[in-house]
Amino acid sequence: MDVIEILIRLLFILFVGIMTPVASTIETGPVVEVSPLPGDVSTIPFDPQFAPEETVQRVPTVIESVDARLLESFPVQIHLQVSGYQPDGCDVETQVLQHREGNRIRVRVFRELPLAAMCPMILVPYEATIPLEGGFESGTYTISVNDVTIEVTV
Repeated sequence: MDVIEILIRLLFILFVGIMTPVASTIETGPVVEVSPLPGDVSTIPFDPQFAPEETVQRVPTVIESVDARLLESFPVQIHLQVSGYQPDGCDVETQVLQHREGNRIRVRVFRELPLAAMCPMILVPYEATIPLEGGFESGTYTISVNDVTIEVTV
């Protein structure tokens, strides 16, 4: 018996074993009717206001470069020219959050995706101009956009 014949026989045995139906019997006991007790949870009407919200995850945008543009105004306004990419192909709106504490500005660029989202695995270019909130007096400011930090002197 050569090797090919042995492999064919093994595949046949495996195929027959997989395709053979397995019979099983499930025994059930008698059905008992249960009436709800007063104050039982099953008697409370459903209120959609208290339904759990769909769970989402924040997916940060990968930032590759940040360039600050100072606008000629009083007080000075700063716009950030940001470029990078989205790590997947889901078509979801990009969100921007800003937090300012003294001369430090933290900007977070992200998208909120449902945990169950199935996204194509492609990189999508991202470019945006982000106006920073508020005015800027003269001084040096540290600006962080996700993982990229720059310093700007006004």
